[in-house]
Amino acid sequence: MNDEESIEPNVNIPSGRPSAYELLVRQSKKLGRVATRAIHGVQHALSREIPLPSAEDFIGNFPHRAQDKRKQKELNDAENLKKQVKKSHEILAAARTVWPVTLFPDSIVVDRTKVNIIKRDFFWTSNTISFQVEDILNVSCSIGPMFGSLTIASRVMSTVDHFQINYLWRNDATFLKHLIQGHIIAKNNKLETDKLSKKEMIDTLCELGIDSE
Repeated sequence: MNDEESIEPNVNIPSGRPSAYELLVRQSKKLGRVATRAIHGVQHALSREIPLPSAEDFIGNFPHRAQDKRKQKELNDAENLKKQVKKSHEILAAARTVWPVTLFPDSIVVDRTKVNIIKRDFFWTSNTISFQVEDILNVSCSIGPMFGSLTIASRVMSTVDHFQINYLWRNDATFLKHLIQGHIIAKNNKLETDKLSKKEMIDTLCELGIDSE
């Protein structure tokens, strides 16, 4: 046999570039591995034990919360009550009788809820008469060139049906009369004056109580 005949025929050597089929197989394997890892992760999360609070702890919080809210409400109510009490004693006006016309001057004090008349007969002695505004029936004043007197009639049953304070300065008597009369009108008509400031309340009551010419 000739040397030429002993040479094998040429064989087609495949190139280094993979075929489309091989690429498809590789991609399928990658997707399969990713899906397998995801499934294992979900199974692990589902199989893991999650600690939950006990029923006693869960239910026990409700009474404590309700109790805390109740205590907070009581504190708020007490604080509001203290503010209201303090505000109710806020003095709107006060006046004294003229000395030495009266040797022991009497006083009249008007606050947000009541009228106080303080009578003095001697040193370090006094007699205080208080009227709630709701219990005052009428207030009137008599004025002269210099002085004035104030008369208050009350619905409270007693041996005296009216109380008088004399020898006030003329302007004080007129001002107090308008203020108290406006107070009576506001209470009888249930007008909300509690939220007004001191100055606003004085101006409002005096405007209500001023006499029509």
